[in-house]
Amino acid sequence: MNNFLCKTCNKIIVTILLVLVLLTVVAVFIFFTSTDEKPSNTIEVTVGDITKSFDIPELDLRGYPMDHFEVEQWFLTRLNYHRDNYGLHPYEIYNPARAISIRHSLDMREHSFSRITSSDGMHHQDRHALWMGDDRIKVTSALTAGHALPDGPVTQEIVNDYTDRLFEREDKHSFIMNPTYYFIGIGFSVEEDGMGRLSLTFASRPNERDAHRARTPEEREIHEQEYLERVRAERGWTPPENSDD
Repeated sequence: MNNFLCKTCNKIIVTILLVLVLLTVVAVFIFFTSTDEKPSNTIEVTVGDITKSFDIPELDLRGYPMDHFEVEQWFLTRLNYHRDNYGLHPYEIYNPARAISIRHSLDMREHSFSRITSSDGMHHQDRHALWMGDDRIKVTSALTAGHALPDGPVTQEIVNDYTDRLFEREDKHSFIMNPTYYFIGIGFSVEEDGMGRLSLTFASRPNERDAHRARTPEEREIHEQEYLERVRAERGWTPPENSDD
């Protein structure tokens, strides 16, 4: 009788142990699969005491999958490739500028235009105030572009080509290579006909806005050139051969 009870108890204990092991395996699987998820598509920005947020919608209306954070990194890498060749510090992503750029790119896509003023007439500096605050201490600016894309999903090669084409115009080149800016936000979306809408938002380091606004356009140009020369010297940069820079 005792042997029978012992065998029964052993079976129960083994069953309980097996259940516990199974539950542990399931828990570990859930933990690792949940922590390996892609970044949230919700963008959150705190302005003063207010937290603003929005969900990133479908970005390519042609139906091809497109992940904002992947494409953002492609643009950032290519922009910094050109910055490095020019002797400048790289850009870093700044979340408020990211939010501004994504929203403006979607606005341009919806209304089929490329300019820094919103479809409702809002100036880019007013957009910056909404997402960075009226009392922001960074110098900010914006650049937009629209180029037709080849059919098919957006790839890193397409992004590289799109970025390189920005340098065909001096006004866009001067914005991207402005040494004043250290931070950037990138927004990119595609219309049904394949037109890609790019919005870039630039920001300087903190505590530079008041001095920047106090300068005349001529003084700003001189300051930027002196800044460029100083940054290049600090980085030990020299112009490559056959370069006019």
